[in-house]
Amino acid sequence: MERALSATELLQRLPHRHPFVLLDGLHSIDPGVSGVGIKNISISDPVFAGHFPGKPIYPGVMMIEAAAQACGVIGTFTDDIDGDQASIGYLATVKRFAFKELVVPGDQLQIHCRRHVSVGSLIEFKCTLTVGRKTVAEGSLAISVGHGDKQ
Repeated sequence: MERALSATELLQRLPHRHPFVLLDGLHSIDPGVSGVGIKNISISDPVFAGHFPGKPIYPGVMMIEAAAQACGVIGTFTDDIDGDQASIGYLATVKRFAFKELVVPGDQLQIHCRRHVSVGSLIEFKCTLTVGRKTVAEGSLAISVGHGDKQ
């Protein structure tokens, strides 16, 4: 079953809050397997106050965090969420992330995530981040699935 989540629905599934909710949507979710996150890069993003004044470039570490948020939702996705019972995906490892192109205000970052392997509570995902048809970054990350209070 493929699903999509709006920004409002993501807030029910992520422990993050402003200014650290990085996803604007999540499309083509195959629960536990894959999905495509969307991050609209806006000059009003708080990170641009210091990265870099006069030449705004979206930081690679923020792209990794956006990918981790997408993987966390994909890896813990369930239709019967009730607000406080859902599992949370915590970023556990980042491997071999390579940044190939600059990401700037006005870009729409698409974050393609696919489960590669899982062992116990760890799920490793392969991630490819694109703007249009160009790959801007790619690598692997793992999330650790746990339970917790999301407030």
